[in-house]
Amino acid sequence: MQSNALTISGLTYHYPGSSGPALSDVSCSVGTGECICLTGDSGCGKTTLLLAIKGLLPGSKYSGAIRIAEAARDGEWSAPVGLVFQNAESQILCTTVAEEVAFGPENLCLPPEEIAWRVRKSLLAVGLEGCDRRHVERFSAGQKQRLTIAAVLSMNPSLLLLDEPTSQLDSQGKLDLCGLLAGLKGQGYTIIMAEHDPRPFSGIIDRYLPIAGGRVGASTPAMPEPERYEPNRAAIPLPRSGHESAAVITMREVCLSYPETGIVLRQVSLEVRREERIHLFGTNGAGKSSLLRCLTGLETPDSGTIELAGIADPQPEHLPGKVGVLFQNPSRQLFAESVYEEVAFTLRRMGASRRETERVVAEALGLCGIEHLAERAPLTLSFGEQHRVALAAVVAPQPGVLLLDEPFAGLDFPQRLALLAILAKMPDSYGTTIVIASHDELPDCSWADRRLKLSGGWLEETCR
Repeated sequence: MQSNALTISGLTYHYPGSSGPALSDVSCSVGTGECICLTGDSGCGKTTLLLAIKGLLPGSKYSGAIRIAEAARDGEWSAPVGLVFQNAESQILCTTVAEEVAFGPENLCLPPEEIAWRVRKSLLAVGLEGCDRRHVERFSAGQKQRLTIAAVLSMNPSLLLLDEPTSQLDSQGKLDLCGLLAGLKGQGYTIIMAEHDPRPFSGIIDRYLPIAGGRVGASTPAMPEPERYEPNRAAIPLPRSGHESAAVITMREVCLSYPETGIVLRQVSLEVRREERIHLFGTNGAGKSSLLRCLTGLETPDSGTIELAGIADPQPEHLPGKVGVLFQNPSRQLFAESVYEEVAFTLRRMGASRRETERVVAEALGLCGIEHLAERAPLTLSFGEQHRVALAAVVAPQPGVLLLDEPFAGLDFPQRLALLAILAKMPDSYGTTIVIASHDELPDCSWADRRLKLSGGWLEETCR
């Protein structure tokens, strides 16, 4: 008879300040060595359940019980539960790759030779061997996600929790992760993942647990039908051709290199005109984020010239109201006590009246479908909800240029299509130029006026 690695009985939880429960009467069990997938829309409670299992939820509004079997791996030097957050940056603490992976074992007071062996083994498992001395800040979001998995594996947990593990991985990264998890399952790990798209893992998932409104439904061995997201042409205007307006983004022969990795951008030249919709595509680590950082003055290129929204050599302090930027990690740009205050911040800084601020904030919240979150603290929200809050905050001032770095992370398929529909209206409504950088194809590949591919440091225009 299979023993249970995890048993949950009648679990209910309220976030501090919320009117309703985030989890409601959750009861389920997971057998030792099983791979379970939690499915459901963004904000349904998947992340909250994983945090509850790990014991990381704020406040004390719990009822029910969570029991985790005491099944150590490789003797006593183990942590019973390992959690990989959807937002990898939120659990990275150290400067270099080796230091990050060694941090957990060092806190278990392991012998130095054991720590070194675990670091090598964990980095090899996630395909980061040879990166020991790399600076973590130079990693792409996908590379950081693999790094956090390695750091958790180095603790030898018997129960491995993964929150949207493919959200920031390109197609090859997803294949690599699937192979990694298959190997871990074969070694006896119990795995629970929350995933919008479980199709890459169908060969290793034993059961699916659907979650809706904080309630867990009956488990099933059959994978849920993938949600269809046929484009609504009434909601998403077709791309337009023949833009004759003035350029709002100009890059000339821009080069960028990092000491640890070498050349990132090679003589990149780019011209984007007013109201164009651009898709910047490339694999994890291709340099997409670096290109956007150069545009906004957050990174200084080695050579070349940049003009953005009429500003030569742009710097961050010159951009509010003119350029909106959505970063890969939304928590880096969220700081206010409520969602409403977050979205209103730039408007107030620009001198908007109270009445105008209230009108524009309401419009932005409605546009992003987060009116119901107006009084919530941004940093208590799910990763996908934080992305929508950050988007509302950068959309509210109606900037002339909108730069979005991996805006689909944490969003399910219908929400991704809804986001494209929101963005498609902005060029006509506000004259906005939009650049989306992503490692995946867009939900509607015909959305963009132009598709640019970044590979090996070179930027080229490709056919849709």
